[in-house]
Amino acid sequence: MGEVIYLNGKFVSETEAVVSVNDRGFLFGDAVYESIRSYDGRLWALDRHLLRLGRSLAAIDIQNVSVEDVREGVVTGHDASGLPNAMVYLQITRGVAPRGHVYRRDLIPNVLITVRDITPMLADVDMDGVAAVTRADLRWRRCDIKSTNLLANVLAKTEAHDQGAHEAILVDADGCITEGCSTSVFWVYDDQLFTTPPGPAILPGITEGLVIEIARDEGLAFGEERVPLERFRKCREMFLAGTGHEVCPVTTLDNQPVGDGRAGPITRHLQRAFSARVAARDDAPR
Repeated sequence: MGEVIYLNGKFVSETEAVVSVNDRGFLFGDAVYESIRSYDGRLWALDRHLLRLGRSLAAIDIQNVSVEDVREGVVTGHDASGLPNAMVYLQITRGVAPRGHVYRRDLIPNVLITVRDITPMLADVDMDGVAAVTRADLRWRRCDIKSTNLLANVLAKTEAHDQGAHEAILVDADGCITEGCSTSVFWVYDDQLFTTPPGPAILPGITEGLVIEIARDEGLAFGEERVPLERFRKCREMFLAGTGHEVCPVTTLDNQPVGDGRAGPITRHLQRAFSARVAARDDAPR
C-alpha cells in the first residue's frame, strides 16, 4: 500500500488532501508536528509523543483540538495502512484565516496524519557509523517546541548532504554543541556519556529521553553539559539519537575520525539495550 493520508478525520487521496491557501501553517509555519514509528505493527512511544505534542500545542497557544482525538486518528491511520514498520507523520496547524500576524483563538485546527513504510527512509542510516559536519546553529530561540519552522535545519542538513555527510551538528553563538538538524547528539568523554542539557535551545527528543533512561538503568556514568566544539572534537565516541535513527554512531566529524573511526563500546552497548527495550515494548512514560 502507498501512503495513507488522514486529514481532519477522513481518509483522502493525495489529490484530495488539500487545505486552504489561508491555512496559517502554510502562510506562517504556524503549526506543530510529531513523527512516530511502529515496530511489528505496534506504535512505539506513542504516549511520550502525545505528551510532547500537548506541550507544543500549549506553548504556541493552539486551541480547539483534543490530543485524545489526535491519538485516535493516529491509531486509525496506522491500522488502516497495514504496514508493520511505518513512519506516522502528524501535523496540526492553527487553522484558516485571512493572512495577518495576530491570530484568533477560535480557529479550528487542521490535523494531518500520513503513514508511510519506514523501510526506504532507513536506507540512509548506516548503523555502523555515519559522517557528520558542524554548522552554525541559526534556528529560532524556542527549539524546545516541535514546530514546523525548520528552514534553518533544512538548509544545514542539505549542505551536509551536499558534502557527503549524513547530519549537521549545530554549534551555538558561544561555540557549544546544541544538537543535530533532526537528531539529538550524545558523546563519550573519559568513559562518561554526555548530552546537552535541556532548555529552549534543545528539543526534548523522545529517543533521547529513552537513551538517558537506558543509560541510567544500565549503570552507565551520565551527565549533561554544554560542551565547546574543540572539546567535543576530542570525544572517544559520538552518536545520534532519533525516531528513525535509534542509536546511530558518528564515526567521522568534519572529515576527521571520531575516536578510532569505528562505533565505540558504549555506543554498541546502547544500541543493543535500545533494541532489547523495543523488543520488550518498554516505552511507557516514567
